[in-house]
Amino acid sequence: MRWTSWWPHSRQRRLSVVGLDVSADACHWVVLTGSPEQPERVCCAEPLNLPEAWVLHGDVLQPQALGQWLRAALRAAGHRPEAMYLGLDDACVSHHTVTLVAGLSDADVAFQLQAEVQSRGASDAAEVCMDYRLDPQSGPAGEQRYRVQTVPRERVEMWQRVAAAAKLEAVLLEPRSDAALRARGRETFGTLPLAGKTTSKSCGPALGLALRAWHEGEFNFFPYRQKQQQVQRHAWVLGVAVCAMGGAFLAAGLTLVALSVAENKQPNPVEVARAARAQDEAKKNHALATAAQQHNAELTRWKQARQEWQAQSLQWSRVLSQAAQGVWVLSVKQQDTRWTLQGEALTSDHVQHLVQQLKALDIWTQAPELPHMDVVPALSTTGLPVWQFRIEANLKAGV
Repeated sequence: MRWTSWWPHSRQRRLSVVGLDVSADACHWVVLTGSPEQPERVCCAEPLNLPEAWVLHGDVLQPQALGQWLRAALRAAGHRPEAMYLGLDDACVSHHTVTLVAGLSDADVAFQLQAEVQSRGASDAAEVCMDYRLDPQSGPAGEQRYRVQTVPRERVEMWQRVAAAAKLEAVLLEPRSDAALRARGRETFGTLPLAGKTTSKSCGPALGLALRAWHEGEFNFFPYRQKQQQVQRHAWVLGVAVCAMGGAFLAAGLTLVALSVAENKQPNPVEVARAARAQDEAKKNHALATAAQQHNAELTRWKQARQEWQAQSLQWSRVLSQAAQGVWVLSVKQQDTRWTLQGEALTSDHVQHLVQQLKALDIWTQAPELPHMDVVPALSTTGLPVWQFRIEANLKAGV
């Protein structure tokens, strides 16, 4: 006899994404579907004819109108993608290489990289979006080298508005060259079956963008790191809440058991043992909840100290980045609250001016002092003297 199962057959979740490539002379899109493990079909790969009033020379002038048009066009073609992967003209991307001390936390790395890029004369931190990766080339001992890329924030926000109007999740914004290289690795459309109207090799960057849903990549200028931190924080808070609720339920159960035992003049040995186990379990959960609460308080204090330290670092780094000509900073070291700066200057007046600028900051418990300043012969052919100096101070907060 053959039995028929009444349970619904489990179906593997399918992925459907769209890669949109807008260059200076054309616009293409590619819709890919597949399993979570690999792409399986190119549903659409074709150029788009958009009004010039919306897109001109690769710049989106009307993101709201473009996003709504993309949503309508996808639905009319029968496509239902959940996420959008976008490309950015490489001319908009600035490249930097920064070396930092090894062993820093993720928050410290992001802050230090942002301050370093800003000190090199780049735009203000509020005007750019940054992403970074470890450089595979080994740096000096005790240091790590990072490859950093920045793009104007207005372009990132513009593509976020396009995705929001299209009702799609904005997952990726990367340089077009990275997407084109990824597509060439797949031999463009040679390894995937086609189901669209037309295909063209010029759709390669759009295909590379869509393939990012199944491949690791380099840079992404959307705020994915902040989203990951939010998910981790929510998971931690949820764990603490579950632990506390479990302890409360066990404590309530323990109270009921104790009352029941008290009413019985001759308690059952089994119930007594059960009550003892429940009490032990309640004590354990109470200890876990107390430890979690203490950890949360310590984490809050640590974050406050870290924020104060970062605010101080931002203030003195701005002074150094805006220092008058004639001063060169060789190194800045901070150990706990002790702060030391070494540098060179053309004249002693330049050094004194820098000291006065630093003293004006309200971040010191011991104002900057100048324990060492000597003039040495210049190594260049100009014959000008060079003043070597060291500035020392104590910060209000240290890490």
